[in-house]
Parts: sequence; structure tokens; C-alpha cells
Amino acid sequence: MKKLISVILVMTMVCGIFALPANAAKIENGKTDYPYIFVHGMGGWGSETSYYSLSPYWGGGLLPGSETDIVRILNENGVEAYAPSVGPLSSAWDRACELFAQLTGTVVDYGEAHSKAHGHERFGFSYEGKATMGEPWNLKDKINLVGHSFGGATVRLFTSLLAFGDADEIAATGAETSPLFTGGHNCVHSCITLSAPHNGSQVANQLVDPVITMYLMATALNVIGMVFGNDFLVFAFQLGHMGLTPEQDEFRAFINPAGIKSFAAKDNCGYDMTLRGAAELNEKIKLSPDTYYYSYTTENTWSISDFKLPDKGLSIIFYISSIMLDSTKGKTVDGIKIEGDWALNDGIVPLASARYPSCDAETALDYEAEKGKGIKPGRWYYFEPMTGMDHFDFCGTKDYPEGFEEFYFGMVNTANSR
Repeated sequence: MKKLISVILVMTMVCGIFALPANAAKIENGKTDYPYIFVHGMGGWGSETSYYSLSPYWGGGLLPGSETDIVRILNENGVEAYAPSVGPLSSAWDRACELFAQLTGTVVDYGEAHSKAHGHERFGFSYEGKATMGEPWNLKDKINLVGHSFGGATVRLFTSLLAFGDADEIAATGAETSPLFTGGHNCVHSCITLSAPHNGSQVANQLVDPVITMYLMATALNVIGMVFGNDFLVFAFQLGHMGLTPEQDEFRAFINPAGIKSFAAKDNCGYDMTLRGAAELNEKIKLSPDTYYYSYTTENTWSISDFKLPDKGLSIIFYISSIMLDSTKGKTVDGIKIEGDWALNDGIVPLASARYPSCDAETALDYEAEKGKGIKPGRWYYFEPMTGMDHFDFCGTKDYPEGFEEFYFGMVNTANSR
């Protein structure tokens, strides 16, 4: 009888093992093990905001009550990960400067040349004693950057500035130039983008081109800063350097026509995401020769003429943007004919924009086709689009074909494997 019981127990254990999913999520031991910095997109929020505990941007499905947070899950599985907050509506430049200050535990320096050109204060909030990773980043230890949507433009520019600096800022401030603008810091191991508008989106053109739209938005932000201070619902808009929201030691903002004009011009995320704004941004960004670049994309082309509808949850927000994208088919926007991969999209970003920056097209390669030959730094590797998924699905609004955790664990394993 004892032998029979033993056999049954062993068989039960074996069956239990084989009953586990074959693709169970797992972090593999790789060649590298650097921290991951997750940078949210337009309108997003980081882990230090009060709303993040209710709905983590990175996995919360953008709705309160979610317990899924891939940043927390990665940390629980031995992967050091952080999710800082940058200006939800700010330009890629301003967001990169804010990210640098948070990682290094310093005062935000937007650069003398940039600040004068765009009519706002050079310095912003202080993160002294509040470095994102606990200890101030020394610009020597490597990190991995992950950017969703406009966070992709942020991490690309951030990586380029660290590696190559900015000649205008060096000329403006000489020895007092922020290390972000001096170059020579090859400390980003991988730059990973998720549904990023590398080459812009027609939706941004349609929203930004009517000049009055941006003035109305800037005015609304200034009024919010005057009435509510720095915290309004989910967001701290972080526009104190423009005078639209309170500065760090202020309780309320004041009416600021100059700040409204500054924001409404070109120093905002909306302009950077137009096709011409993205092209101008791409001219400033270089590929770091020591950084691995990966892009993940989604594609779920909805069209008012095809009557394809969002499948669940917050996907409904893409009704309007999908119609706007559909209205540009066959037209020329900022010199680009909207056809082929420009007509395919995830509800807000065209596939032709999300794969890789057009300026790097000559060296961009398909990751799956090249991984057996050896992946090299200093060039883009793109993955086949995850079809049937919309722009926010990287935020957990829909489970992935292989599972939410599996995707991010796979992303980490890919970056850590070299």
C-alpha cells in the first residue's frame, strides 16, 4: 500500500509539472543585468504619483482597481525597474531634461540655448535627494530605457544627448553646461520603444495645425494651474518652467500670456508628433554606437469605412482618432503620401512610423531574421507587429497573445541576452 501511495504521489507531481503552461513567464539569466527605466507616453504618469497606486500606467489597464503593474512584477522577479514621471504634455527635449534630473538627483536644466529659443525658464524642479534609483546615477553604470508612445521619442533623444551632446548648449554655457548636453556618456545599454511615433502621426497634424487649438490647450493648462495648483486629477502637468503651472515652491500659478505663447508654438509634445515635427526631431537624434535599439509595434487598423470597432475597455477612445487617420488615406501630409504602412495603424500611430525612424531606414533590420546572425548595437531591430492590438495594449488594456507578463519578460530577456 505504501508503494502504491508513493507511486500515486510521484505521478501526481509529474502530472502537475506537465500541466504547467509550456510558455510560463520566466526571467532568464542573461549576459547583462542593468536597471530598466520605463518612460510613459503623452498624458501618462509615473510611479510617484498618487494615481499610480490605483492604476499603474505600466499594466494597470488605465483604469482604477488594477493590481497588475509590470514594474512591480519585474522587481519581484529580480529585475530592477523604475517608472519616473516626466511632463505629460511637454516636448521630447523638456521630457529628456526632466528624466535626466530625476535619474541623477539634480535640478532640471532645460539648457540655456533651448530655453531662450522657446521663451521659458532654464531651470525647473529640483530632485536633489530624490533620485529615481535611490542613489544618483553616475552616468557610468548602464541602464535600459523603455519608452511607450511619445516616451519613445523621449528615450531616443535622451540617449543621443548623452552620447553626442548638443553643440548649441555647449556654446551657450561652456564649462557650466549640464552633463546631459556635453556628450561622451555611452551609458545606455538598450533603447526600447513600444508603439512609438518615430515619424509622427497624422492625428497630431490634425490637432496641432489649427493654431487656435494649441492656444486653447495652453490657456486651459494655465487656468488649471491657477485654480488647482500642480495636481489636477491624475496629472502634475510639470509646466512650471513655462509659468503655466506652479513652480516648485509655489501653491498656485498666475496668468501667463508669454507662457501660453511659448507652449502653443513648438515646445510641446503635439508639435513633436506631427510628421514635420518628428522629422525635425529626427534630425537632432543620432544612434549611439554602443546602444542596442529595439522597436515593438501593434497594428489593429480600424476604419470608419470598414466598420471595425474597438474590442474592449478603453479602446473606445480610438473611435475618433481612427476616423481621423482614415480621413488622411490617399492624401499627402507634410510631404508624405498616406498609403501602405502609413495607412495601417494601432488607432493612433501608423505602422510606418512605429517600426523605426525614417532617417535610420537604411540600417534597420527585422530582429527575427537577424538574431541568428548576431545582433549589433548602433542600429534598429524591429519586431513584426502584434496584430489585433491597439496603441494602449502595452499598458495592459488587453492581454497579449502569449500573456502580459510573458511579453515583458521576453523583452527583458532579449535586452539582457547581449
